[in-house]
Amino acid sequence: MVNRITMVGFGLLASSIAAAVKQAKLPTKIRAVSSPSTLKRARELELADEFFEYDETEKWAKDSDLILLCAPIIHILKMIDALGKVSWAGSTAGREILVSDIGSTKVEICKAGMRLPSPFRFVGSHPMAGSEKRTCEYNDPAIFENAYWFVCPPEGTPESVYAPLLELIHFVGANPVVFPPEHHDRTMAWVSHMPQMLSSTLAGNLPERLLKHNYQHFAGRAFRDMTRIAASGWGMWHDIAVTNRDETTRALCEVRDGLNKTIDAMNGLNVVKDGKPASGNFENDEKSVVADNSQALADIFKAGNDGRASLFAPGRNNTASFYEITVQLKGALLSVMQPLAEEGINIRDIELMKVRENVAGTLLLAFKTEEEAARAVRVLQYLEYEVKERR
Repeated sequence: MVNRITMVGFGLLASSIAAAVKQAKLPTKIRAVSSPSTLKRARELELADEFFEYDETEKWAKDSDLILLCAPIIHILKMIDALGKVSWAGSTAGREILVSDIGSTKVEICKAGMRLPSPFRFVGSHPMAGSEKRTCEYNDPAIFENAYWFVCPPEGTPESVYAPLLELIHFVGANPVVFPPEHHDRTMAWVSHMPQMLSSTLAGNLPERLLKHNYQHFAGRAFRDMTRIAASGWGMWHDIAVTNRDETTRALCEVRDGLNKTIDAMNGLNVVKDGKPASGNFENDEKSVVADNSQALADIFKAGNDGRASLFAPGRNNTASFYEITVQLKGALLSVMQPLAEEGINIRDIELMKVRENVAGTLLLAFKTEEEAARAVRVLQYLEYEVKERR
């Protein structure tokens, strides 16, 4: 690991990296650059060794080995501009300073980073990790575990230039993916930015015929899941929208075209009215209930099945590489969690799947290794829980 990492913007992700370094007792020095109130809290939590305010660029830039810009996108662009104005009095003795970032879009950031003068070398990056929590108060050394971390070097850049960044990524448990910035933004437009716009649009267009009776409260898990990210704040998404507008708009148009095909397929159905199919009587063949012209909609469902399955292709999706079990609860969550903790079994994810009145519910637990999942099954079965393996 490099001798000194400077993190500009000491929020959740920066402080989580710092916490991982401190937890491992590495000799790497952490420099925190942030607002006075954040620096005060970071000092209290002992997350950094040196503390600087944003405008002390001349101080925190020099003597850094790796500078990681951990702020909103527009602020990252401002920090790159500030770095470009640093005065390097005297010789730098051929020493280079690697600069990277954690911004959610890459093309515009990488263009700006490419303009940085020597001794800076810029390589953009983007970890696919985070939380609704934003401050260093909620630092989590394991937040990057098993997450993708995109690395976007300028074309032709040897890996040795950004080796310190790769070392950091591996250290925090993430999986680096070297990607051209244009491919990153095109991909994120579809798998992240467009879904946000779609979720916000869906939640923001609840019809008055539901709202006036408060019928939206009957929404099931499907609608709640689809609109969960509609709770996201506009501040961060403004920066994403203005730096990846074209690709996100392109993705939305592609979804719109798909929705139009679905609408056409729905309109083409021979529907059941007055208890009978519009095409005639029910007869004996149960398939006669659905007219032959439902094939277009059936094809859409099949394509959806295939698209969903492709997200979890073996060996391709790191977030799907956990080993999962389900546990039928008999009481408090602690009765399941405590014995696993006492056995040193590390739970990577947890979800309360089904809860009904007077029924405890089903708990989904995820583990990084098959061996950990198998140990958890043995412990819980010994305690007479009903346990099933999911994979």
